[in-house]
Amino acid sequence: MIIFALMVKVQQCPTCGGSSPHASDRCNYCGNYLLHLTIFEQKPGPAQGNPPDEKWLYFRSLKRGYQLMIAAGLLMAGTIYLLIFDRLSEDELVAVSPIWFLLIILGTGGLFTEKAVQLILQKQANDFPSAIGKATQSLSPIVRLAVGIVFLVPFFIFGLTKRFSSPLIITSLMTLVWALVLYLFLFGIFPSL
Repeated sequence: MIIFALMVKVQQCPTCGGSSPHASDRCNYCGNYLLHLTIFEQKPGPAQGNPPDEKWLYFRSLKRGYQLMIAAGLLMAGTIYLLIFDRLSEDELVAVSPIWFLLIILGTGGLFTEKAVQLILQKQANDFPSAIGKATQSLSPIVRLAVGIVFLVPFFIFGLTKRFSSPLIITSLMTLVWALVLYLFLFGIFPSL
């Protein structure tokens, strides 16, 4: 996968400047959480001698991109099901439905994984499971359950290992899991219904 080729491992702590082994998830000197980010998520550190304003300064949020994906997915779903539904054949509906669904999965998953990472970097959570629990805390119980079912199962599969601490990589792998589930449903179960 291209994203793995673009992965850059943090070697120097952005908070204290101390060096830690590549596999470390925390700085050996100050305990700051070290992310293994893609080049899209990594922000350059502060100028030499200037302390960072925030402990997570080296992490660039892709929040606007994720929001755009959600908006595009909702717009596409609305257009398909409210405006052109009667003009599409069943095969055409099956062909275009995964696009809007996966855009929404990718966008929503990205927002939740980024929020979890920020909670860890702010030392409000120690690991991804507790951080994602806090990230979804303000949701209503029914929505929180839906998020748990849709997003957290693949998130826990990939989010518990140190080498998957990049929100973009976790979200991409999570979307891939749901793409496979959707493919199996649309081409395995749906035709027999």
